[in-house]
Amino acid sequence: MIRVTVLVENTAVKAKQRAEHGLSMLIERDGEFILFDTGQTDAIVHNARLMGVDLTKVKKVILSHGHYDHVGGLKFVLDYTKPKVYAHPEIFRKRYSKLSDDGNLRYIGIEDREFFEGKGAEFILSEEPIEVAKGVFTTGFENMTTDFEEVDKNFVYEKDGELVKDNVEDDMSVVLDTKDGLFILFGCAHRGIINIILDVEKKFGKKVIGFAGGTHLGPASEKQREETVKALKGMNLKMMGPSHCTGIKMTARLYCEFGERVFFNNVGNVIELE
Repeated sequence: MIRVTVLVENTAVKAKQRAEHGLSMLIERDGEFILFDTGQTDAIVHNARLMGVDLTKVKKVILSHGHYDHVGGLKFVLDYTKPKVYAHPEIFRKRYSKLSDDGNLRYIGIEDREFFEGKGAEFILSEEPIEVAKGVFTTGFENMTTDFEEVDKNFVYEKDGELVKDNVEDDMSVVLDTKDGLFILFGCAHRGIINIILDVEKKFGKKVIGFAGGTHLGPASEKQREETVKALKGMNLKMMGPSHCTGIKMTARLYCEFGERVFFNNVGNVIELE
């Protein structure tokens, strides 16, 4: 049995839970506890305590990409455990968004590697898929092959003293190998959920049966949204748990399109997979 519990998400539906713009999911398999992302603040610590999750038992952390709303909570987690941290080598880019209320660049990156190592993190950086635990894999670098999915145009990062387009090459997801097929956990899916699903099926040689997590369809173009829905209809997935950067409007749209196959993946939600 694989159990996935949402510790941080944009929406909380029970008393005392904290919501924030961010994402964190706890994976449990065979007595092993693995965090996938850590949210933005110490909300992960608050919610974990509320849900009876002992963060000292977490010995491994997977980071989807180097944005503050997925890695910001790591410094608080490191007060409880000193885990191995799996990520892409480009996760420490100095990143900015062009979208800001005052028209200036807004920093959306994370602290330096040395900062986290100073608090006890042990980084394992790889562009290749890694089996972090039995049946729990990182996707590694995700090639983009679809013609309708694109990375947000407002992302840039510092390179050789200049700001260049950030295609979020460090964007990784988690693959859970179940008896029925593959289940994907997305961080933000900046490189497109259809692209990632196709890439995962090619890498792992099995069909994807479902997903949960951020789809980045909220900020996506209407063309990308339409083509994504069309592609999903051809995949016949059993379970879809859009959350975080999917946004309420697009989550509702997916529910209207796919009915009970879509579930709302908010703080406290638990997914159980055989």
